[in-house]
Amino acid sequence: MKQHVALRILGLGNIIIIALFFTACGTSPPAKFYTLTPLPIQVQTEKVVINEKSKLIAIGPVEIPEYLDRVEIVTRAETNQLVISEFDLWGGSIKTDISRVLIENIGAFLAGDGIAVTDWKINMAEPYRVPVIFSRFDANAGGNMILKAQWVVLDKEGKTFLSFKEINVTKPVKGSGYNSIVAAMSDSLGDLSKAIAESITSIKDSIIY
Repeated sequence: MKQHVALRILGLGNIIIIALFFTACGTSPPAKFYTLTPLPIQVQTEKVVINEKSKLIAIGPVEIPEYLDRVEIVTRAETNQLVISEFDLWGGSIKTDISRVLIENIGAFLAGDGIAVTDWKINMAEPYRVPVIFSRFDANAGGNMILKAQWVVLDKEGKTFLSFKEINVTKPVKGSGYNSIVAAMSDSLGDLSKAIAESITSIKDSIIY
C-alpha cells in the first residue's frame, strides 16, 4: 500500500515538473518600448509667437524606407541583411516620432531668427514647407548609426525650390542594446535638424510674411 501511494506521489511530482518545464519554455521575455528624443537645447529667452505676420515653416511630409515603417526596431546584420527585433518595439509610429523630434529641434534652432516651426499637417495659411526623405536610418553590425536624408524648402505655393540639401551622418553607438541604438538615432536626428535649420537660415531673407 505504501509503495502504491509513493508511486502515485512520484507520478504527480513528475507531472508538476513537466508542467513547469513547458510553462517556462512558453514564457516570452517582456517587450520593451522606445521613443526618439529631441536634443537638450537650452530654452530660448524669446519664444516665437505665431500670428499673421510670422515667418512660418512647416516640416513634412517625412518619408522613410518601407522596411523601417513598422513597430519593430530594425537594424542591419550585414549590408543586405535586416534584423527585425521581436521584443524591442517603438512606442508609436516611428514616422510620427521622427517628425515630432525634427519639429522640436528645428524650432529650437530657429527661435532666435523669429521663425516659427510647425507640422505640415496643421491647417495654417500658406506656410513654407520642408519635405524630408530618408533613404537610410538604422544601425549596422559595425556599431554605427547611419542616417541618409534629403530635404527641400518649398515656397508658399509649393512649386519653387528655395533650397535643396542632403546629408550623410555616421555616429558610433555608445554602448550595447537597443537603448543605445535609439539614443544614437536621436543624436543623428539632431545633426539633421541642425543642417535643416541652417539651410532655412541661409535663405530667411527670401521668406516673406
